[in-house]
Amino acid sequence: MSNDLESLIPGLVRIAREAGKQILAVYHQEDIGIETKADRTPLTRADLAANAVIVNELTSLPIKYPLLSEESDHPSWQERKNWQRYWLIDPLDGTQEFINRNGEFSVNIALIENNHPLLGIVHIPTTDTTYWGGKSIGAWKQGKDGLAQAILPRKFAPEKEVVVLGSRSYGTEAASHYLDWLKTLYPDLISRKVGSALKSCLIAEGLADIYPRLGPTSEWDTGAVQGVVEGAGGLFLNPQGQRFSYNRKESLINPDFLVLGDQSIQWGDFWPPHSR
Repeated sequence: MSNDLESLIPGLVRIAREAGKQILAVYHQEDIGIETKADRTPLTRADLAANAVIVNELTSLPIKYPLLSEESDHPSWQERKNWQRYWLIDPLDGTQEFINRNGEFSVNIALIENNHPLLGIVHIPTTDTTYWGGKSIGAWKQGKDGLAQAILPRKFAPEKEVVVLGSRSYGTEAASHYLDWLKTLYPDLISRKVGSALKSCLIAEGLADIYPRLGPTSEWDTGAVQGVVEGAGGLFLNPQGQRFSYNRKESLINPDFLVLGDQSIQWGDFWPPHSR
């Protein structure tokens, strides 16, 4: 299985990078074509351009899997519930960061099998950096120089430093209360706000310790980066401490989740009782 997955990676990285080029072409224009979708989230021409590239390329691959993308029509639950393996895509994760022009947005492509990520690709267009990973293949980071390096989370060392990440544009009152609670445990903790899937990638490569998400996200926001985190050896958990999963219900909205780099951490220590 791992060899089969690894054979997909070069093509998927190429697809993600091509989508990233389409995003940057719009990013540097004065008018990026902002609209508001029915769920009150923003949409730009870049979202649609990246989606067109990814959908066209994935459907052209010799291996055919169903496809669920944020910016395409969503198949019904009656159809989706029978899927064993499928592509889960967010062509532009962090659209608000894109609009704010802070560079912290990504292209997310995941291959899901039996409700869990087999493989995830996360590409950061503004830095031309690509992450990929899966539980059976490890995790990797490729920069502008084209060299891919294996990545690992860091050991949790509160006596030295605790870095907690939060959403740059979608912070919630619950997340704020959570951070206040965590500061009672680690008074000197460092809190940083970061956009898009980049937060979890920073956990995977050992630059931060904890990313708690207390607020709404959708399945396409997390599938790819979960593959990277798990490939690196980190944890992506629901509030019950279970491995995060997909395509188990009609709604595509995620529950809260917790990303931890160090597997030896007792996950329950990082969920205040009222959050479980």
